[in-house]
Amino acid sequence: MNGVGIVWTKRIGLLLLALIFILNLFLYASSYWNADRIPGMGNWRVLSVLTGSMSPAINAGDMVVVTRYASAVPQPGDIVTFWKDDQTRSLITHRVVQRLENGYLQTKGDANQEADGGWTAPGRLVGKVVFTIPFAAALQQFFKEPLVMAVIFAGFVTYLVYTQRRAGSRQDSQPASLQTEKIEGERS
Repeated sequence: MNGVGIVWTKRIGLLLLALIFILNLFLYASSYWNADRIPGMGNWRVLSVLTGSMSPAINAGDMVVVTRYASAVPQPGDIVTFWKDDQTRSLITHRVVQRLENGYLQTKGDANQEADGGWTAPGRLVGKVVFTIPFAAALQQFFKEPLVMAVIFAGFVTYLVYTQRRAGSRQDSQPASLQTEKIEGERS
């Protein structure tokens, strides 16, 4: 790889690390400013999938983007996210298999043999899954580990120190005539 390729690889790597850091910061902060304590903005929520109950459509370690239903209602076949019950803070993402006229939903994970026990009340519905980002939750979890963050930070600081010293040594090695010009003359 030539010098230009190395420079661009470093820049792209630093940009990706910065984006991951900013995304993690946004998800962390938005989970505190949203009333439902779910990360996201407006009617959009971003959630990590922890189990494989929706495989192969959604795998453990994927991230899903969920939007609230505005005027539409959940239909069989929709993948929805809902609160497990009123007492816990657990969310479930499963497919709607049946909907009653009063809005109650029967759901089932694609990988599960049977439908979920009971019916989901409309008030427990968070929204419909509109987008899946494969491996994003696993990657996010990896970067949240303190040891990983410490190694990344140490690598970044080392990179900054190295590039500053390298730039300084290049400046020192320039010919004296290029560094500064001495003006000789009389003082008045």
